[in-house]
Amino acid sequence: MSISWQKPLLFILLLAPFLQLLFDIFAGNLIDPIEEITNPTGQWAFRFLLLSLLITPLNKITPFSIIKYRRMIGVFCFFYASLHLSIFLIDQQFSLEYILEDVVKRPYITIGFSGFILLFLLAATSTNKMVKRLGKRWKKLHKMIYLIAILATVHFYWQAKSATDIEPLIYAIITLLLLGFRVNWKKWLKH
Repeated sequence: MSISWQKPLLFILLLAPFLQLLFDIFAGNLIDPIEEITNPTGQWAFRFLLLSLLITPLNKITPFSIIKYRRMIGVFCFFYASLHLSIFLIDQQFSLEYILEDVVKRPYITIGFSGFILLFLLAATSTNKMVKRLGKRWKKLHKMIYLIAILATVHFYWQAKSATDIEPLIYAIITLLLLGFRVNWKKWLKH
C-alpha cells in the first residue's frame, strides 16, 4: 500500500502561513504584533473558507476528484479562525467586560463571532464518526458554510479601516460567485 503524497503536501501548504507568522514573531519582524497577527490569520481563515467552497465547482471540471481535500481545507480554515479569535481574546486580556464592550461598540465583531460559532459546529462534526452518526442531517448542517461565508464577508467588509479599501470588495465578489455556483438557476428562473 503506497502512501499518497498529495495530502501531506496540502497539509504543508495550508500550514505555511502559520509557519511564516511564527518565523516573523521569533525573528522580531513585527512592529505591531497584535494587528500583524490578527489580520493575516483572519484573512487566511477567509481564504481557506473560499477555497473549500471552490472545491465543488473545480471538481466538476478536473479530470480527477479533489473532494477528498475539502475537509482538510475546512479544518485549516477553522484553525486560522481560532487563531484569529484567540489573538482578539488576548488583546482583550480575556476580560468579559472588555469583550462585551467591543461587541457592543463594533458590530463586525458580533458578526465575526457568530460565524466562528457556526464554523466551530462544522469543525466539531467533520470527523468520520460524526458524519456517520448524523447521517443525512450532516449534509444539511454543513450547508451552514454558505451562511458562514456571508458572515465572514460582512465581518471583513465592516472591519475595513477605510471605505476605499478594495480588498473586502474583492472577497465579497469572490464569495458571491462561489455561492452563485450553488444556485439552481434553471429552477430559480422558472419561478
